[in-house]
Amino acid sequence: MKHILVGFLVSVIFLLCISNTYTRSLEDAGPAAADLVVETTSGAVRGGYGGRTPVGGNPVYWFRSIPFAEPPVGNLRFQPPVPVRRWSGVRDVFEKRPQCLQGGEGFVQGSEDCLYLKIYTTKLPREQKKLPVMVWIYGGAFFAGAADFDDHSPDLLLDQDVIVAALHYRVGIFGFLSTEDLVVPGNNGLKDQIEALRWIKKNIERFGGDPDNITIFGQSAGGASVGYLLQTPQTQGLFNRAILHSGSPLCLWSLSRVALDLARSVASNLNVDSSDTQTLVDNLRGVDAEELQSSYMSTMMGKFLSQNLRDGLVVAPVIEPEHEGAVLTGKSHQLLSDGQFHKVPIIIGYTSLEARLSEIPDIFRIFLLQYDLQPSKLVPIDMGITSLITRSSVGRQIRSHYFPNGMISQSYLETMEFISDDQFARPIQEAARLFSRHTDVYFYRFSHEGSLFGVRNRTVSGVGHTEDLGYLFDFGHEGSAEDYLTRNRVVKLWTNFAKSGNPTPVRDPLLQNIQWTPANGENVAYLEIDKDLQVSANPNSRDITFWKSLYDRNGRPPYATY
Repeated sequence: MKHILVGFLVSVIFLLCISNTYTRSLEDAGPAAADLVVETTSGAVRGGYGGRTPVGGNPVYWFRSIPFAEPPVGNLRFQPPVPVRRWSGVRDVFEKRPQCLQGGEGFVQGSEDCLYLKIYTTKLPREQKKLPVMVWIYGGAFFAGAADFDDHSPDLLLDQDVIVAALHYRVGIFGFLSTEDLVVPGNNGLKDQIEALRWIKKNIERFGGDPDNITIFGQSAGGASVGYLLQTPQTQGLFNRAILHSGSPLCLWSLSRVALDLARSVASNLNVDSSDTQTLVDNLRGVDAEELQSSYMSTMMGKFLSQNLRDGLVVAPVIEPEHEGAVLTGKSHQLLSDGQFHKVPIIIGYTSLEARLSEIPDIFRIFLLQYDLQPSKLVPIDMGITSLITRSSVGRQIRSHYFPNGMISQSYLETMEFISDDQFARPIQEAARLFSRHTDVYFYRFSHEGSLFGVRNRTVSGVGHTEDLGYLFDFGHEGSAEDYLTRNRVVKLWTNFAKSGNPTPVRDPLLQNIQWTPANGENVAYLEIDKDLQVSANPNSRDITFWKSLYDRNGRPPYATY
């Protein structure tokens, strides 16, 4: 059964990222090659002409493989990124480079040599327009993902006179191995993101961008990454605004609690000595990259299924021991409560049914039986309840709240609603509440049931995980007039925010003349993004109130996640 469940879970995650291939027409030859040479602090790069945007008809100039760090291979495997050495001559960066290594046995993809970033603009760099900059950080559960824009494009954003940059960061064991000590403290994938942001900050003006007007934005694991970048002192001054789609550092899945155990299990599966952490790491550095990736992937999924699925991802960011260069050394909920994050304007939100699935396979229903038999497993790990009696009592309360009429293993909509609240709505709304004590936070819920992400013939109402990206990027899917109107509105709101820190700086008929009110502590004002835009307060209030009561009565702060 384990192998079937592994296949099901992997399929769910990867299907979230599958879409039609996006194409952009090349109607003219574009500018001379010399017009796309930019002198950076690392050396000269030559970009290319990528055609015109389908909607606005603007030329697209792209630089798709700019190295920002040395290849993390050999002795640099499992190390923080090393800034790229300066090169001589002009480096062609028109063609994209492979994504970071990912996948499992039989379908390993990418390369260890993957620390490159991309810059897309509709203005020739020599025009020096100082445009707002939006830096995209991809999701993929910290073990997959890429910033290639192969199946979608940033053209809709580019048409609004912003520059879009994107970065590759190491995922899986290469980006998030941790020995939970100073041998490999962890979070190298996040440190890749930081190194890329440093490069962008130093160089984006040379591409026509404004180094003092940078917005970072990401979805799912990318959204959680943005949350971690908000918290760490390492990113002071590197960005000016932040957008978190469907993820925050308070999500249960955004923190690994078993990093060293996983590293030892991978070593055991590869029959290498792991008698101490330095020996373990030295030996893993000597393993062929694809062999290591395959072994890690199978080990990770086995560990994931052997623990409570709700306790978090096996490979993810970790709380590091104190040392210079650490990204995270404290508990995120406590840090946000204390205001220890960068006080920049923030957009944060989620979709109306993050865990929407067309069906729940019978084999997975068998797996769900454990929650019927042991309702204590429904209790979030971060509540810190040690008493088995209390855990069982709290678990029964959760089961009664979400599954009042039957067994969890036999439910459908109730299961999706529970997972959506437990893994997304609760922690994301809590993050918004804590952020909003100290800075302007624009909270949203995306509930427009359209087809621009490729979802058609819905069997259940609700917008699932990742669907909202079809209204920010162009995936090449056809939609209704209402779909295109909603997309135009989302693009306008997001680029307004990137330009000014306010998504509705003036009354705009396209946006139905609304004023998106910032959240304010306990009163979580939010924007409902549906066929119409509506400003309201406290989404999912019944369920959020239920969880708050449980935490207040039974939780043992300080919390890491929530």
